[in-house]
Amino acid sequence: MKAKEEITTAGGVIDIDDNDIRVLGKVTPPSHHRPVRRRWWLWVLAAVIVTLAACCIIALSLPRRGSAPSKFSPQPACDTAGNVIFDIPQKKEAYTDIARDTVNDIALKTYTPVGGHVEMHVGRLEDAGGDIILAALAADYRADNGKIAGAFVYRGEVLSRGHPKYGFCAIIGDQLTMGMGRETSLFERAVEQEGYFFRQFSLVHDGKPGETLPKGKAVRRALCYRSQSITVIETVGRESMHDFTQALIDMGVQEAIGLVGSQQIPICTDRSGNTFVGEMEHQANAQEAYLVWRR
Repeated sequence: MKAKEEITTAGGVIDIDDNDIRVLGKVTPPSHHRPVRRRWWLWVLAAVIVTLAACCIIALSLPRRGSAPSKFSPQPACDTAGNVIFDIPQKKEAYTDIARDTVNDIALKTYTPVGGHVEMHVGRLEDAGGDIILAALAADYRADNGKIAGAFVYRGEVLSRGHPKYGFCAIIGDQLTMGMGRETSLFERAVEQEGYFFRQFSLVHDGKPGETLPKGKAVRRALCYRSQSITVIETVGRESMHDFTQALIDMGVQEAIGLVGSQQIPICTDRSGNTFVGEMEHQANAQEAYLVWRR
């Protein structure tokens, strides 16, 4: 005869035989019946991270307190013809940064004015004063009468007219414009606003070769826009215009017009304040025209 046990439950007394299975404790339903626990805290954490990232981006984009926008932008504007319009930076310290380079086996020397202001000077450079940090002969003069060749405006006064060369440079106020074109309104603007204007060969225009250049070899020099700066670049030895132009393009020059390169740079003051004065050969009865940077 089988033994029986009596188990008391909330529903009463139950008889259990020896062959019956007894389960003690709470019965857990199968896993596919368990309720899914929502991990809401992960969504809250993601929202916090996104909010903090957005706040950081907005804060970095706002101008810093106490900072003022720069008066001059280092990146020049360009008109529809690709001419460079450069605002000359104003700095208390003024000097010329001098460097050497070799491009396509051509030895080059660069003179980059830092600070100061630029203008033209007509006449003997010895009479221009002692505050010059860089000077270079700009326009050519005619061999027959010694007058300046090509269109030239000096402090609003027209000293010469004509279009023998397509490259031009205009200095009006604190703005220097370089480019190439047979006609330009900058000539009249220089007259009206008592500025400066001269013409020379366009070596590089908008990063490409400019006008057709004469043959032959000589010491070459150019007024250039490169690396967000106006600089004067010259060859150390005698080179053709074509080779000089290609070297300028290969070194990243965007705009360049020729300067008189028959003699060395007449005046240059470096960062240490040392002034180098070259030999200034004067042509009798000639109107010498210089680009001059002053403190």
